[in-house]
Amino acid sequence: MFRIAIYSTVFFLVVFSCVHADVLFVDDFEDSPVGKSPQKWEHLEFGPGNKEITVEKDPTNAKNKVVKTTGIGLYIPKASGREDWKDYIWDFDWMWENDSFVGTIYRVEGGLKGAESHYHVSRRTGGKEIHIYTRKAGGWNRVAGGSMDNKSKVWYTHRLIIKGAKHQIYMRERGKVPPPPDWHLKEKPVVEADNDMFKSGPVGMMGITTGASYYDNIVVAENINDIAAASTPVSSQGKLTSVWGAIKN
Repeated sequence: MFRIAIYSTVFFLVVFSCVHADVLFVDDFEDSPVGKSPQKWEHLEFGPGNKEITVEKDPTNAKNKVVKTTGIGLYIPKASGREDWKDYIWDFDWMWENDSFVGTIYRVEGGLKGAESHYHVSRRTGGKEIHIYTRKAGGWNRVAGGSMDNKSKVWYTHRLIIKGAKHQIYMRERGKVPPPPDWHLKEKPVVEADNDMFKSGPVGMMGITTGASYYDNIVVAENINDIAAASTPVSSQGKLTSVWGAIKN
């Protein structure tokens, strides 16, 4: 949506990235062509299916690029050290196309072996329930659940905080202006869990069954200060600075 090239800004970000290395990954999909897989993500074989995830125009704003999941497909960031990601904060905007089971995953273990072991966050049908599952050796186990009224075709800001065995998921309807970096401190988690089955691994975008969902503005970082640095918008639409993704990868 934006193509701003200000040399002083780029210089600042390059210097800043050298001394501030806790931003693990950033992508807003603006650099990826529509109709193709997102350039900064790797497509993994996954047991139940192998659908492609593609970059599309935002259904709510044709000037904006997002990524769409359909069926079961699994993508993880192309980022060095991803297998060792352990404690992190994952922010992204999420929208569901229809009332179906859609999910996303984190602490993905196994890497190129198929990523059969991971935590899975699932938005359930009915516009209310959000659950956390573990998946291992083809089996699912629900470890926690919570509720938040939600609607299809509406963008929600999602925040996952995982530290050791503690999981917290916060969600809120996305506004016209991005919330402050510490917005979750004034809210209760939608879901909380205490589970240490999986110790480390990257986040992942994943579709499920007949559901379709959209992602945008993805940031993975180790603390709130890094979230603030990585998610400063450069346009009125609140898109992330594209240069961050290029620098960190």
